[in-house]
Amino acid sequence: MLNANIIGVGTYHRALWFARMCAEAGHEVTVCTTGRANYWKRNFLSDRPNVTIIEGPRAGFDLYPGNGSNIDIFWRTLYLMKGGFDVIYTFEYHPNVSWPVYLCQKGRRMINDWCDLYAGAANVFKGKEWMHRWDAKREARIRHKADLVTVISDFLGDKAKEIGVPPEKVVLIREGVDTNYMQPFDKTESRTRLGLPLDAKLIVTLQDGAAFPPLLESLKTLREKDPKVALLFVGRMREDQKKLVSEKGLSDAVVTTGFCSDEDLPKNLCAGDVAALPMVDSLANRSRFPHKIGDYIACGLPLAVTDIGEYPLILKDEDLAVVASPGEAFTDALGSLLNNAARREDLSKRARKWVVENLDWQVLKKSIVQCVEGS
Repeated sequence: MLNANIIGVGTYHRALWFARMCAEAGHEVTVCTTGRANYWKRNFLSDRPNVTIIEGPRAGFDLYPGNGSNIDIFWRTLYLMKGGFDVIYTFEYHPNVSWPVYLCQKGRRMINDWCDLYAGAANVFKGKEWMHRWDAKREARIRHKADLVTVISDFLGDKAKEIGVPPEKVVLIREGVDTNYMQPFDKTESRTRLGLPLDAKLIVTLQDGAAFPPLLESLKTLREKDPKVALLFVGRMREDQKKLVSEKGLSDAVVTTGFCSDEDLPKNLCAGDVAALPMVDSLANRSRFPHKIGDYIACGLPLAVTDIGEYPLILKDEDLAVVASPGEAFTDALGSLLNNAARREDLSKRARKWVVENLDWQVLKKSIVQCVEGS
């Protein structure tokens, strides 16, 4: 499994869970990713039985419009040439994924996973049209070379067919959740651990860069009406985000945990009264199926989210979250949820049950394994 990201970031989690499900079905799996601190060497890690993780060298990772260290690309290519692999599962199309597989695909089954839209969406290229056209060709090429394309959303499934991938080669596999790990914890205990006031009306969020400015706008409006409203940011906040908090006069209304260990993540999330994700309307967001949404509701957090993309609309149809248009409507919906304990309790129980039954990785396991085995 070739992943474009640095270990622990973004699509890496999806690749790792696909690997774990295949390993549970009896396959031996190697996940190639990029190391966080090892700049010149590779690290070999053991995750679970039959799952090996190789952290490639990070030096030069940001060299290309996309990801990929020349050293890491070389090692991945050499490893594929020498390794007795039957299937290559590629996660996205960046140089450290596409270049090795183009050189080593012959005679092997290759599956590609499409879980984000980059060309004309996440990738900006300073608005240069020729670079977007070039990027779109790169993004499409690996889908055409794949024996099967798995997609995270119907949006990307339609996109795959639009660029010429035969419909029978496109398979929808949503983003999963480890519901044994992301689970509810006692709110009082979680707040006490973090030194947070028990009577605060606490909105909780994880890092989502584009969603942060509108979330601060909502926070400012709600706090003007009720000074008990505050925001808990779980994880590290960027410097530009800290500056924005200060500029909006919200320094006393925002608490950050800083580095958050895997063990503490669900506990810290459970300190909140509600989770919030005001995604802006963009092509990138319309194609996404954000895994943080599943994490929120698996922890029993009632969720307020904007009506952008498929995940929020599914939750809206099932009445499992408060879903509103961006802007004032979202702010009003978030405030209403903060002040309605009965509604929060109802959403917490039903949404948690739904995600366990529909998006737990064990539920998705059969589809993942069938794709790998070609069955």
